[in-house]
Formats: sequence, structure tokens, C-alpha cells
Amino acid sequence: MEPQHTDDVLKHLEKQKELLKEAHQTMLQELQKLEVEHETMMRKLYELMNTHTLNQKKMEETQNVLEGSETIEASSQSTVTTDDEEH
Repeated sequence: MEPQHTDDVLKHLEKQKELLKEAHQTMLQELQKLEVEHETMMRKLYELMNTHTLNQKKMEETQNVLEGSETIEASSQSTVTTDDEEH
């Protein structure tokens, strides 16, 4: 190779190296942003799932209480009906 071509190739490679370093740095910054966003979203998901679980438990407890009240009411009504029939 001629010395001029060698210099041109060397300059080109140095330019490519610099561009690759910049691209690498940009990609690292973007990766860090994505990791932070991922962590934030996972926390929010955990909070949401925890809240959902608590709400579901409260709903089940409320249903159990309501079903218990309905059973008591049904028992009371049948007892009242039975008492009315006897009198």
C-alpha cells in the first residue's frame, strides 16, 4: 500500500473508533435509563398486585359477612314463620 493510502485508512479507522465509542456511550446511557424505568415499573406492579390482593381479601370477607347475615336472616325468618304458624 502507498503511504498516502495508509494514512487515509488510519484516519478512517480512527474516525470509526471514535464513532463507535460515542455509540457505545450513548447505548450505556440508554440502558441505564431503561434499567431505572424497569425498576420503577416493577415497584409499581408490586404495589398494584399487593393492593389488588388486599382488595380481594376485603371483598371475600365482606361476602362472607353478607352471606352470614343472609343465613342469619333466613334462619330468623323461618323461625318467625314457624312461630306465627303455631299461634
